[in-house]
Amino acid sequence: KVKGAGVILATGHSARDIFELLDKKKIKIEAKPFAIGVRIEHQQKFIDQVQYHCQEKPEYLPPSSYSLVANVKYKGIPKGIFSFCMCPGGFMVPSATKEGEVVVNGMSPSRRNSKYANSGIVVSVDADDWGFYVKKHGALAGLRYQEDIEKKACKLGGGTQTAPAQRVLDFVEKKKSETLLETSYQPGLKSVDMSKVFPYPVTYRLRKGLEIFGKKMKGYISNDAQIVGVETRTSSPVRIPRDPKTCEHPQIKNFFPCGEGAGYAGGIASAAIDGEKCADQLVNLLRQKS
Repeated sequence: KVKGAGVILATGHSARDIFELLDKKKIKIEAKPFAIGVRIEHQQKFIDQVQYHCQEKPEYLPPSSYSLVANVKYKGIPKGIFSFCMCPGGFMVPSATKEGEVVVNGMSPSRRNSKYANSGIVVSVDADDWGFYVKKHGALAGLRYQEDIEKKACKLGGGTQTAPAQRVLDFVEKKKSETLLETSYQPGLKSVDMSKVFPYPVTYRLRKGLEIFGKKMKGYISNDAQIVGVETRTSSPVRIPRDPKTCEHPQIKNFFPCGEGAGYAGGIASAAIDGEKCADQLVNLLRQKS
């Protein structure tokens, strides 16, 4: 055991063992909204052409990125669909944290020199989507919903880290992709009807959202691009509550939930800022006691 004046709990958003431990110990946690969807992969040359309005990107310009957002209603309920962590000149990489799951993410090397561009295209989900898990899983309802989609992606992909995929226009038009494109995703892809991976409300919003994005970026929706599943680790499906002023957990004194895993940040920079905030609060606490 290590004794200290306080504990700053700064786990990542995929620290399921910590969430499960807290839940088992009856330490208050809450299910929170997050977002799930796919990675979409285009040729970087195409993104450059659309964004720079030219056939060949001038050497002095960097590989282009983009940001897309829309609101899509399903049964009268509007929810956001948006691009997330767009990676120009990048790669798609496997990001599962457990056997039997498939999760994809994106990265760009410093030179942004891959011929591919990829981005998360994700849909906001909340208790309207995973509420039926609450009776069995309580505060872990969103986590279990997330986990089940990742397991289904693994099963449909063949039980390895091969990821399910579909050409974009085929997905929008509800057609099977007889073949897939070359990809930056090294474990490989398997042609799958991606509507079978997600619950219908998510599939519906993905299709409608992609149609909207295709109107914003001409050529974005075509069979020269493909979607790859699943992008589910956008943010934590759990929030560890804390006092808005002191940042302390309401049940446990000197315990400071922090960053992405606690549900108070959504990326590297915001997590760092939240870490400083929690550290300042712990220092203030120590000064009051001295």
